[in-house]
Amino acid sequence: MKKIFHLYAIAALLMGLLCFTSCEIEEVVDPNNPSLGSVTNDASKAELQTLVTGLEARHRNYFGSATQMFGSFGREVWAYFGSDPRFLSHWLGIGVSQTYPDFFASAGTYTTPYLAVKQANVLISAAQASSSLNPREIAAYTGFAKTVKGHQLIYPLMQQNENGIRIDVEDPLKPGPIVDYNTAIKSIQAILDEGYQDLQNAGNSLPFTLTSGYAGFDDPASLAQVNRAIAARAALYANDYAGALSALNESFMDLNGDLMRGPAHVYGEAPDVNNPLFYPLDKPTNTILIVHPAMIEDAIPGDGRLSKFAKRVNNPASNPGLTDANGQQIPGEYQDARWASNTAPIPYIRNEELILIYAEAKLMTGDPNEAIRAINIIRNAWGIGDYTGGNSQDEILEEILFQRRYSLWAEGGHRWIDLRRTGKLDANHVDLRDGGVLFTQVARRTSESN
Repeated sequence: MKKIFHLYAIAALLMGLLCFTSCEIEEVVDPNNPSLGSVTNDASKAELQTLVTGLEARHRNYFGSATQMFGSFGREVWAYFGSDPRFLSHWLGIGVSQTYPDFFASAGTYTTPYLAVKQANVLISAAQASSSLNPREIAAYTGFAKTVKGHQLIYPLMQQNENGIRIDVEDPLKPGPIVDYNTAIKSIQAILDEGYQDLQNAGNSLPFTLTSGYAGFDDPASLAQVNRAIAARAALYANDYAGALSALNESFMDLNGDLMRGPAHVYGEAPDVNNPLFYPLDKPTNTILIVHPAMIEDAIPGDGRLSKFAKRVNNPASNPGLTDANGQQIPGEYQDARWASNTAPIPYIRNEELILIYAEAKLMTGDPNEAIRAINIIRNAWGIGDYTGGNSQDEILEEILFQRRYSLWAEGGHRWIDLRRTGKLDANHVDLRDGGVLFTQVARRTSESN
C-alpha cells in the first residue's frame, strides 16, 4: 500500500513539472520603467519624438547651476541661499580650510550634463537602428543629438579644467578614460563637427518637432547654424581662433542683427521645470541670487545693460555668512531683472556672444582694427559710444573681457571661465571683498577619483 502511494506521489510530481515546463510565461513590460531596448531596437517615429523631447528637457538642466556656481566663482553673483550657508562659504572659499572631495553642490555642472549626454547617445542609437527612417532623417536625429552632446560636455570640462573629464561614456559600466583638457576640448570639437556634417546631410526639414525655444532654428540648415555657434565657443576655449572664425562664418552670427537672437531653453509651470533664475522683484526672501555689487560699481554710466539689474528698495537681502571687514553683513541690493515670469525662456547662446567671440578671434589672428569694430557694435548697441582705449593686444583683450562681463552676465558663468582661460583669474579682476578665494577648478568628483 505504501509502495503504491509513493508511485502515485511521484507520478503527480512529474505531471506538475510537465505542466509548468510546457507553459510559456509571457513577459510583462513595466510601462513606467521601460528598458532601453524598447527604443533602441527599431523605434517608431513617435518613440523617437519622445526621445527628442526628453533630450531637450535634459539639455536645460545645467544652466541654473552653471550660472549660480560658476557665477559665484567669478563674482558675477552671490548666492544668498538661506537653505544652506555652504553655498556662500564653499562656493566663495570663505573660512573653508578643506573642500569636499567632490566639491559642495557641484553635480549640476557635472553629473547633470552627463545625463543629457546619455540621452543624446540613446537617441543616436535609436535613430540608427530604426527601420522607420531614411538616411536623411537619421542624419537629422543624430545631428541634433551630437550638437546637444557637444554643448553639454563643455560644462563638466569647464568645471574640471586641468583635471580633465571622460568623453566616452556610452557604456556607463565601462566608461572610457579621463582625458586631459586639450584632448577633451578637441574631442568636443570633433563631436560638434560630426553633428554639423549630419545636419548638412539631413535634407530640408526635420522629421521631429522641437519646442518654441528653437523658433527660427527648426530646420536642418538653421540647426546647423546653432551647431556652428557652439563650435565657435568650443574653438575659443581651445585657443583655436582660426577655427572660431571658420565656425562663426557658418553660424547665425550677424554683425548688424538682433543681439538677443539665439536658441533658448524653455520652462513651464509644475510639473514642468521653472526658470531657475527667476525671483519675484523686491519681495521678502532669504533665498535669492544677488547681483555682485562690483557689477554696479564698475559699470560705465548710461550702459543700457544695467537694466538687467533691479534694486531691492524695500527688501535688501542679507546673509549672515557674508560680512565686510568690520563684521557687518553685506546687503544684497540688486537682483536679476531679466525675466518676466517663472516660465520665461532663457537663450543659451546668442548673437551678442558670437560677435564678442568674433572680436576676440580677430584680435588674436592679427586684425585689431576689425576687433575694435566688433567691440564698437556692442558698445553702441548699449549706448556707451566707441572704444577709446589703447591699441595693444592686452588692452583690447581687456576691453573684450569687460564687454563680455556685462553682455553675458549670469548666462552660464562666462566671467570665471573667461578670466581663467586668458590668465587673468586674479585679485585685479575678481573682487574679493567677501574674503573668499580664487578657484581655478573644482575638485574632481569622488566617482571620478575611484
